[in-house]
Amino acid sequence: MSGLAWIAFGIVAFMVAVQYISTGDAHFLMYAIPMLFMILIIPIALRMMSQRGYAQAEDRYRKNARYYKIEGITLRNIGDVVKVYGVVKKATFRWLKRPHFDIQDETDSIKVIMFTSPLEDIKVGDKVEVLGMVMRNLFKRTSLTISAVSVKRLKT
Repeated sequence: MSGLAWIAFGIVAFMVAVQYISTGDAHFLMYAIPMLFMILIIPIALRMMSQRGYAQAEDRYRKNARYYKIEGITLRNIGDVVKVYGVVKKATFRWLKRPHFDIQDETDSIKVIMFTSPLEDIKVGDKVEVLGMVMRNLFKRTSLTISAVSVKRLKT
């Protein structure tokens, strides 16, 4: 679960405890405890479904992917499925389970975004294989990004 989900769970659990302590109404707990349980279960289930979907997409993408050095990826590649190898120079938004990585090879660097957390714990300095689709960066339209379905650590 993401940090935000844990914070939401903590706040709601605290509110349930305060309500119960202040009123002593055990009937209220019949609704509150299942609600707390759902706050825990729903994000976990969504993450599992997302990762399963990405694993299926990885199989389809891998068949069509072409290997590129990062400097070889241009505006003409928007929509193309690519595979790149490089070193993680920066990792952000991991706490949201939607990581963004800056990947660098010997030719250039590129931002890689994922909409689910990778199966492995990817850290700065790891050598990785990225499999995904080239797209324009959402916030900086002149630069390119890879929307990844897979980021895997390479064995060195």
